[in-house]
Amino acid sequence: MFKSGVGLVAVVVGLHFLPLAAVFEQPGLRVPAALLVAAGAAAVAVWLGDGPDKTVRLAVGLISALALGGTALWTVRGGAVAASVDVPESMVPVGDTSPA
Repeated sequence: MFKSGVGLVAVVVGLHFLPLAAVFEQPGLRVPAALLVAAGAAAVAVWLGDGPDKTVRLAVGLISALALGGTALWTVRGGAVAASVDVPESMVPVGDTSPA
């Protein structure tokens, strides 16, 4: 059961990114959603083929780690790029005391 559970957890985690993409208006979150669902499907396929526990964990773990790590780097980079863009003074909210 453990082997199949790991793949199913990845599928559930991936699927929860879909409503988050809509709620936060970030369509890019569909990429990690698809990758995590694929990781889970790969793990379940290995499990159904009677693959060893190690291979199931490797399939789901490696793909999930790369997907989530890449998403984190992409998000941080996007934030850094957005912070480096000059915002016209007319766009700064009234009462904002943050440095320009």
